[in-house]
Amino acid sequence: MNDLDYIVLAAQLAKKADKALTFENPRVGALIVKNDVILSTGYHEKFGNNHAEINAFNNLANKLDVVDATLYVTLEPCAVDGKVSSCAREISNWHLNRVVIGDLDPNPDTHGLGVEILRGAGINVTVLNTKHSFEINSEFYFYFEKRLPYVQLKLATSRNGFVSNSSDHRLKLTDYTADQDVHHERAKRSAIIIGSQTFLKDRPLLNVRYNTISHNQPLRIVIDRRARLKKFANQLDTNWLIYTEDIDFYKSFDYVLLMNDGLMGVLKDLKSKHIQSVLVEGGPTLLQSFLDENLWNEMIIYQTDHLILDGNLEVVLPKIKPIEKNHVGNSNKIIYVNSTKGNL
Repeated sequence: MNDLDYIVLAAQLAKKADKALTFENPRVGALIVKNDVILSTGYHEKFGNNHAEINAFNNLANKLDVVDATLYVTLEPCAVDGKVSSCAREISNWHLNRVVIGDLDPNPDTHGLGVEILRGAGINVTVLNTKHSFEINSEFYFYFEKRLPYVQLKLATSRNGFVSNSSDHRLKLTDYTADQDVHHERAKRSAIIIGSQTFLKDRPLLNVRYNTISHNQPLRIVIDRRARLKKFANQLDTNWLIYTEDIDFYKSFDYVLLMNDGLMGVLKDLKSKHIQSVLVEGGPTLLQSFLDENLWNEMIIYQTDHLILDGNLEVVLPKIKPIEKNHVGNSNKIIYVNSTKGNL
């Protein structure tokens, strides 16, 4: 096997990780190889826990076997201390012969620093510049390369394409199994965005309840251009943000922010707050705005088996082929990806 073959295997390991658990960290896989024998493997399993390289080292039956071995890893080892210590510095103490890296860190602040540390320790480093890490971690790369959050849209519809009926009451479309899947999607995201109408009609909690997570709950955001939430604002806790165009509302609460430059301005402001990805859950008017302005990366439709005869709200879906369809509970889960990235 050659270097590329081993990186392909490492990428397969990376895919074992659940994005809902790795959260804002990239999914990474690693192998330790010596004399064409794979001695151990590892991948990053959970946000805040050991990275792939450290797990591969810890999985060695005999730690001394690492001497003069080759480490294969899909993404450049981290160079700075964070929730865990710098992997590049730890690897420098293993007395490896080589380190083969699939791709460099897309974060401009740390790009190439891991390689610099390893080479400074006298280790032979090869960077293959493969696309495996990019394909596995599209949100992570998008955030650092475009300097904007990755935008995922989510919508539940009836079998005939409506999202609500003529009633003012909340209409529940997805069943428990589909709801579990929605919460799994929520667990992957830094923030959840809704419009003021969804807040007023549904009063959603917008948290992760059906999945166990070790990272923070997503930040909850309401787009409220006309200050319709003014009388509710003092009831919200610190994990909410409201964006408005109403100056008086903006001046009244610390967590109410002025909405400049529309939805793009909101995304730019969220990037300044280190929000890597957002899930836009509705309502249909807000989702349609993201679609119309081409400010989206991915869209998930939960097309349920319900039939709404008095429907009054629809969303114009992307005119592209979905990349994936599968059945979840009472819903067909349909996933679209905006390959052009639109105006993002």
